[in-house]
Amino acid sequence: MFPIIKSEWDFALWAMLFGMAAFAYWCEKFRWGRNISAVVIVISLSIILTNLKIIPSTADVYDGAWDFLVPIVIPLLLFRANLKKVAKESGATLIAFLLGAIGVVLGTWVGISVLDLGNNESELAGIFTATYIGGGVNFAATVKATNFQQGDILAASVAADNVATNIYVVLLIMLPAVTWIHRCFKTEQIDNAFVLEGGHEESADDHNSGKINLFGLCLALTTAFTIAALGEGAAYLTDSETYSILYISFFTLLVSTLMPNLVKKFSGDEFAGQIAILLFLGALAASADIWVMLENAPILFVFAWIIIGVHLIFIFVAGWIFKLDLGEVIIGSIACIGGPTVAGPLARAKGWNSLALPGILVGTLGYAIGTFIGFGFFEFLSRG
Repeated sequence: MFPIIKSEWDFALWAMLFGMAAFAYWCEKFRWGRNISAVVIVISLSIILTNLKIIPSTADVYDGAWDFLVPIVIPLLLFRANLKKVAKESGATLIAFLLGAIGVVLGTWVGISVLDLGNNESELAGIFTATYIGGGVNFAATVKATNFQQGDILAASVAADNVATNIYVVLLIMLPAVTWIHRCFKTEQIDNAFVLEGGHEESADDHNSGKINLFGLCLALTTAFTIAALGEGAAYLTDSETYSILYISFFTLLVSTLMPNLVKKFSGDEFAGQIAILLFLGALAASADIWVMLENAPILFVFAWIIIGVHLIFIFVAGWIFKLDLGEVIIGSIACIGGPTVAGPLARAKGWNSLALPGILVGTLGYAIGTFIGFGFFEFLSRG
């Protein structure tokens, strides 16, 4: 009888994934929706539906999202990751993000030092490091790069990651209201926030494309597929098929940084990437069976919170030492843990308008480096 939507009903599952994405963007018309962000809404909704046995936790559609969407999403999301632009325009938020990334690495090290994660310790350390410096795409990319194939453990990891991330984002939204934290930091961004009125207002920058040039969109998609093909080809020629995602990320960064004139001709690639990442995150979160996590690997939820806890302490203490604005610290932290698709919209929703672009830029940098750092951590532990 359960789940209600069967795993072999491919079109029904795709309809659910697109429906969740549409619902999440509709929610962002309202201030509460922007405060949470479409990403958190999709992940939460998918987890609820799979644990209520409305949609399945495993399906060919989800496997297809891993195999097909990830190699294409990476270029679409990284085309605007011009490393020169990130360094120039992200300001102090970049410092906060880098401090947060250091906190993630330290948190992972603390986690594997105090917990026994078993035979998969190096893979889990790499995967959680990658996802908390970038996002769900980095989670999937590092799973592929490390060739991690433990089904129940992977499902438990997805559940632990997504549940912990969603709780943490909500926690950070409430932090500015804590008096003693507010007193410890500069709060110019928060004090000068523009509060939206009238209950709802859609962000044209986030949801409206203006006019998409079909040539530019086709050129962007052609380039994305070409990079994916080159990445797989390079991995095949070097006899390292599991590392294809790393090649794809590297080739995309070369294009975005060294070929800005080509990228300027693209149109609609950011919107295509945002839709694709919501579809993927919906498929990823659908495998987050909380009961599997509680039964097989509750320690992974503890592991996730150790990483996030050390990250939180480190970024706030270091941010206080470097006299960063509280808004910069919060957006830098969310860019690490949640990625640019959470950091940018949340900054806009809170009225921290000058932090919206830096949040997107440093979050995109997280997409660019998260997989490399996570895989490097995995290699270090494997060989140690």
